[in-house]
Amino acid sequence: MTDTQTKIKVFIVDDSPMMCKVMKNIISEDPELEVAGIAMSGQIALDALSKTPCDVCTLDVNMPGMNGITLLKHIMIKFPRPCLMVSAFTADGSDITFTSLKYGAVDFYQKPSNQEGEGIEEQKKTLLDKIKRASKVKVGAAKYLRLQAVQKFAGKPDIDRTSGITILGTSTGGYSSILTLIPLLSNPPKNPIIAVMGTPSLYLGAFVDFLNTFSSIPVKRMHDNDALQNGMIHFISADETPALEIANNNLVLRLSPRKKSFTAEGSIDLLLFAASDLYPGNTQAIFLSGDGNDGVNGCKEVLRTGGKVLVQEIDTCLAMENPIMITEQTNAEVIAIDKIAHKIMEW
Repeated sequence: MTDTQTKIKVFIVDDSPMMCKVMKNIISEDPELEVAGIAMSGQIALDALSKTPCDVCTLDVNMPGMNGITLLKHIMIKFPRPCLMVSAFTADGSDITFTSLKYGAVDFYQKPSNQEGEGIEEQKKTLLDKIKRASKVKVGAAKYLRLQAVQKFAGKPDIDRTSGITILGTSTGGYSSILTLIPLLSNPPKNPIIAVMGTPSLYLGAFVDFLNTFSSIPVKRMHDNDALQNGMIHFISADETPALEIANNNLVLRLSPRKKSFTAEGSIDLLLFAASDLYPGNTQAIFLSGDGNDGVNGCKEVLRTGGKVLVQEIDTCLAMENPIMITEQTNAEVIAIDKIAHKIMEW
């Protein structure tokens, strides 16, 4: 791509000159992107953004003076655009990073480093991919989520034996959808729910811990060989390979890492095939905000075996690509997210 008019314009906000340079270098290496501007404080960023066209903002979470959260609030009110929060993402910093999601942030990214985990080239690829995905988000669908801490539901599901299952999938823009949907569940569902999120495995546990404060029913980050429970939401990452089996009269989830070069079905498809086999006619697939085409084949199997497919109302999705594709290629029911909550509790 050589036409600069078609490039994705990125505005960088970070109080560290070194990090601004690192981010600029990474973004400038990609022919599809260009740096529209750089600001080293929240106030400077606000002044610059009022007259600088851009498609995506990357915001440092922790800055002196006006921090990234306050800056995000101003941006979403004055000139809404997709924002990607950039954080060191320490144990102490995870809550404030996730808090940004309720103010309209699309996603978050850990600052590039030479520490343990992904290599620097993988980190670069992850950042560039997140920026490109964020640029496609329908920022007008973003809204302030008035989340409140809740007490846990004291009862238990009406039945002890699992008779069906709900598989929920989401990727880009999914944090907002999940943080909207789960607090609406006032009663535990009769059967288990497995939620597949685009969140990297490394951060999923911290997100589930954050979500737990606002959920009246149990939520759990799943691990290999964990048993599923009725009335609980079980979270896995899309970068894990799942399988379901019955062991000692329990429904057990098997998890293994996804291979980097995999070409097989995605995690959500694998779960939908397995669930349809175990619970034909009693599998419910739900798709929230997201991109890509994961889930299409799995949905067709759910419908073939007599199950149901629900899709979040398209206009309320931050990322519409996946919901639209599911809707166009299957006999999915498109409904508002509050109605999805009722369908979950009734299933």
